[in-house]
Amino acid sequence: MSELPFFSVVVPTYNRPKRLKACLQSFLQLDYPVDRWELIVVNDGGAESFTAVTDQLIEKLPLRLVDGAHAGPAATRNLGASLASGTHLAFTDDDCQVFPDWLQAFAEGFANPHWDALGGRAVTPFEQNVAEQAWQHLTDFLYEFMRDEAGNLLLLISNNVAYQRAAFEKVGGFNETFPLAAAEDMELSYRLLRAGYHQRFWEQARIWHYHRLTLWGHIRQQFRYGRGGYYFARMQRLHHDQPLMKLYYQEHFYPSLWQSLRRQGKPLSVQMLVRVVQVVYRWGVRYQRISSLLA
Repeated sequence: MSELPFFSVVVPTYNRPKRLKACLQSFLQLDYPVDRWELIVVNDGGAESFTAVTDQLIEKLPLRLVDGAHAGPAATRNLGASLASGTHLAFTDDDCQVFPDWLQAFAEGFANPHWDALGGRAVTPFEQNVAEQAWQHLTDFLYEFMRDEAGNLLLLISNNVAYQRAAFEKVGGFNETFPLAAAEDMELSYRLLRAGYHQRFWEQARIWHYHRLTLWGHIRQQFRYGRGGYYFARMQRLHHDQPLMKLYYQEHFYPSLWQSLRRQGKPLSVQMLVRVVQVVYRWGVRYQRISSLLA
């Protein structure tokens, strides 16, 4: 049996000490050899980010705490990656908690050398929350829908993703010019595909996502994602190459999304919210386009 890959896990954080503590506590249950992984937590310039990290966590985890400048999640993730020792990079967020078999699942996925990047599944623990149900359905749908003709996934969401480190570094990591925490993960996925790398959805690698969205919070989130989508679209136009945009906005995207809601028997409240936030996403794109023209 070949040796298990060494993972460097990078977690960006900014002034959410209680959530970070819960995130780190989940790593105490990680079922992966302790000499085959490290945990690098990078503070995005927050004054309170590390205040809840206990001595016990520091002693029991292969943990490195790093203070960085307030430069946003893309730069914060890249800083963590630059300090990594592993052959593989795994990323999650401070409002997430990993399943015990998280790294083992990624290791099994990378046992197939064809794959350079794998996106895992984020699961909401708040199943009765309408906004969370809408978020869960949309996320699962995107992972199913956004694939190219060769089966490559076109979007790896940054709260649960792992890369062959060589591929990540070859394309330059996350794009630090994105001003928002939105679409920088999709843009990195696009650059990996343009460079000839292969990526897929690896459902076995699971995390809990403890963001507890409200209706208004979900709407605001999708508006921000739309603003990020504008920067992503602009980046593609600079390359004069838009296969991912064409797939995402082709005519059957919305009918496929509506059909998936009906097929799974989602409550009317969830169906309506998914429809609303798709409109809000497009508003975000238009808002950012106009704002950029006026700047």
